[in-house]
Amino acid sequence: MAVDLTRITKLHVGLLGATGGLSYATRIGEPGSLLLGGAVMGANFYLLRVISNLLLARAMDPSRRGHKAVAVAAMLLKFTLFLGLLGLLFWRVPIDGMSFAVGVTLLLVACVLEVLRDEWRRKGVC
Repeated sequence: MAVDLTRITKLHVGLLGATGGLSYATRIGEPGSLLLGGAVMGANFYLLRVISNLLLARAMDPSRRGHKAVAVAAMLLKFTLFLGLLGLLFWRVPIDGMSFAVGVTLLLVACVLEVLRDEWRRKGVC
């Protein structure tokens, strides 16, 4: 059994909604910045999945030459665009950095929770 990327996405959205709601209800942090951080990471995760499914799978096929360079170029382009867009976003929009950082880390929390769930399932714990 492998880690399910769709479950990670669903867990990420759930964690983001719960944390955003908690931030709004308790007035701790800025919910908009938190949701924006989570949305940025969700979009990044989605693009990584698309690039890896389309390009990297083809790059591993020995009959296709030159696709490894296309896959690397696509990853570099995605990274550069995201870095540039994030820079513009922080430069132009008033964003609470700490709340944004919490939103960003929720994808990592979702990944860790899904890996733990998969390990426990393999060992018969749950």
